[in-house]
Amino acid sequence: MRLPMMARYRISNLALLAVVGVLLTACAGDSIKPAALQQTSALRTSPFTPTPAQKALVGVADGTYTFLIDPSQPQALQLGASHLDIPANAVCDLASTSYGPAYWNDSCALQRDTFTVTAVVRNAATDHPSVDFEPALRFSPDASVGLYLYVTNDATLDASRTVKYCNATGCVDESVNDPSVTSNVDLVNRVVFRRIKHFSGFIVLSLTDTVDATLTVF
Repeated sequence: MRLPMMARYRISNLALLAVVGVLLTACAGDSIKPAALQQTSALRTSPFTPTPAQKALVGVADGTYTFLIDPSQPQALQLGASHLDIPANAVCDLASTSYGPAYWNDSCALQRDTFTVTAVVRNAATDHPSVDFEPALRFSPDASVGLYLYVTNDATLDASRTVKYCNATGCVDESVNDPSVTSNVDLVNRVVFRRIKHFSGFIVLSLTDTVDATLTVF
């Protein structure tokens, strides 16, 4: 939705403290690129798995995380039990790059200066963990950025779970039009993960779920 980041992407309280590792492990590369579009998410082992200590954070409190990013270096951002991996030289220039679904696959000039990222995790201990990033930005289509969201043991997890992109108009499964961002589900480690091409609001939902009044929007 291009929701004002904390209000720009209304993704409802997502059980995302472990944000599926909503945050990096500089090991995103090809390891998280799905092979093809499917009716359900792919069942795969996640390159990132939260530790028992990270899992223990789930349910304690959702939170706001701030990181100083040096785009020339690989970044592994930890949000509770969730994780985000950003390779070096992956961020498009913040000042000049167009933003929106029509531009996700366009080439771009790269960001050179350091900048601050804020991530807000909501509903980390529920079936629908979510994370909202600010500022809005996109990544070079030549880079593979991975978002890993941990789903608590008390929540439902099966192959119907997917990480959807949310903006002011609602939440969508981006893999319908772009198989390279198909979600993957690790049932053993309880992680839902996928490649992301932009910073926005993301939430774990089933393939048929929609955001309604029961899911608070940013």
